Amino acid sequence: MTLDDIAVILGCSKPTASQIRSGKYPTENTSLTERYARLVAVVEAARRAAALDPQAICRACPREDCTGCRVAEMV
Repeated sequence: MTLDDIAVILGCSKPTASQIRSGKYPTENTSLTERYARLVAVVEAARRAAALDPQAICRACPREDCTGCRVAEMV
């Protein structure tokens, strides 16, 4: 995730997003750090789900011939 993405989603500035991502944001405003933690959890869950989706793997594959591909055999 880019700092721009984090800043837009959390509604904060880029420097604040940088502090939050690096874990150096002051904890007085725990709302932003909690929202960032939830955002990361959602993104990671989506990545894991996409990694387990054989059709998503096939769509991202640069090969034109699926002969011998183990993923194509599963689909």
